[in-house]
Amino acid sequence: MSKLEIERITYTYWEAGKPVLALQDLSLALAPGEFVTLIGPSGSGKSTLLELIVGLLQPDSGQIRIHGQASAKRLGKVAYMPQQDALLPWRTVLENVILAPEVQRRNRRQAKARARELMPLFGLDGFADAFPAQLSGGMRQRAAFLRTVLAGQDILLLDEPFGALDALTRRELQDWLLNIWQHFNYTILFVTHDVEEAIYLADRVLVLSQRPGRIVQELVVPLPRPRQEWITAHPTDMIALETQLLTALRG
Repeated sequence: MSKLEIERITYTYWEAGKPVLALQDLSLALAPGEFVTLIGPSGSGKSTLLELIVGLLQPDSGQIRIHGQASAKRLGKVAYMPQQDALLPWRTVLENVILAPEVQRRNRRQAKARARELMPLFGLDGFADAFPAQLSGGMRQRAAFLRTVLAGQDILLLDEPFGALDALTRRELQDWLLNIWQHFNYTILFVTHDVEEAIYLADRVLVLSQRPGRIVQELVVPLPRPRQEWITAHPTDMIALETQLLTALRG
């Protein structure tokens, strides 16, 4: 059974008094423990799709099934990390990362203990009492990701989490994310504009068309893991895969 399944959803929003068809007849499925990346042109509906899955929006038609169950009430059933880290500047790192357990009214002491336990794995050891303004961009993203993990769900929706980072920090966090994914066996849907990043991280890459968005290409990444090793060992394969995806993006 798929962890996450989207069946023929269509979504329309209104802009300046006129309907805009954002997604049309879109279907996809994620297997347990699968890492899938989603790429597409700007305005193709990538972020809208995540907001539909998480339950912030409702489709006009079609079904979204989480753990095999279709429901209009999806808030809290998957973990969602938006593009901006959205750390609260007046709260310490520890207080920021336990926000989801607090909202869920779980035991605050237990949430803090779990957060402190995970901080070394997330590269935040020694920063529990720091404030967001004291952190680098990479560390802010690690804190935001820990907050996402502490939501307690095994399906993660990540919306361009590394888009604003420099190239070196971005590659470091890509490798780190792969280690976290393998450690916890999460099911991940990861939105990115970066074709190389999409290939580097994923088991499969899905390509979304121009608006109205629909899946126009599915690429199973045939290269071995761990990915840290093949990025330089298989440059010809990487170029071929990038060319295939760029061709799909250009229509």
